[in-house]
Amino acid sequence: MDIREIADKINEESQKYQFGKLQDLRKEIKGLSRKASSLIFTDQTISDDGWAFHYGGRKEIQFNIGFENEGLRYGIAFSLETSRSLPDLSVLYPKILKLNSIIRNEPELFVDYQMWFWKDKRSEIENVREINDQLVQNGTFIFIGKLMDIDELDYDRILSTFDDLLNIYQEVETEQKTLSENIQKKINFEFDNRIKHLPQKSNYNTIEKEINIDVRHSYLQEKLYNELISTFGEHAVGLENRINGNRIDVVVKKSEDSYNFYEVKTGSSAKSCIRQAIGQLFEYAFWNNSNFKVDMIIAGEFEIDKTTLDYIDYLRSNFNIPIMYHLIK
Repeated sequence: MDIREIADKINEESQKYQFGKLQDLRKEIKGLSRKASSLIFTDQTISDDGWAFHYGGRKEIQFNIGFENEGLRYGIAFSLETSRSLPDLSVLYPKILKLNSIIRNEPELFVDYQMWFWKDKRSEIENVREINDQLVQNGTFIFIGKLMDIDELDYDRILSTFDDLLNIYQEVETEQKTLSENIQKKINFEFDNRIKHLPQKSNYNTIEKEINIDVRHSYLQEKLYNELISTFGEHAVGLENRINGNRIDVVVKKSEDSYNFYEVKTGSSAKSCIRQAIGQLFEYAFWNNSNFKVDMIIAGEFEIDKTTLDYIDYLRSNFNIPIMYHLIK
């Protein structure tokens, strides 16, 4: 299968996903009078050399697919190569700055992704980090995303990943300080109990579980998920449910419009876990005037002390904030 066939299939299947509305989003963000294209990948942005990027992506952080020795890459990229359509690389600098800010302030968004670049030759594949000035040179291609075996192409996984990356694209590409109502509007939250496995492996060794923060998070998330299934039943518990381009660690559905949102944290105390999670949970529960009821539950592995419990009770009683702490046993 060549890259054109893959790009055409993504175009076709994207209509089932938010990613399929990318050109509508670009029209709104860029203030265009009409959509630049009805397709995501076009003949102009698909190369016979084995790569493709979304139409309009030369001057943007681009959605990119391409062949690697390890398989098919899919994710976001900056192509820092001057051309007739991009004569000046400096138009990309503010966008790189925005992406660096997201990487620094919201590293949890990139846990499931890897990063590599081309600068004369390809770099090693590594964890996502901020883009430094040594990389920002003419001819460099910087990629953040995932790899998939060519013989096991899963377009749902590719498009779900692009859906997750839409919020990052939107934040990087939006220039005005206040987004219009059309851009801010998101699809309603939909409970999903079909996902049964975490994005990362679960057969970690003992040392990984004890010292690696990302591994510890997945380990605790899996324990919480199994605990809640034993309490509420498998039909009522969802894992990694999507909301506004993010993913909630665990969700319990209590009724058609009432949920528990659990955010797992690996802080060094219950207080630390609450500090890390509270902003995320507020956004999940209240962003864009959500039309459902939510109890926000911070989950950690440390007993809550009296002072921290008093703080939670104060938020609940004085501000009517539905927030709780849950000990993962």
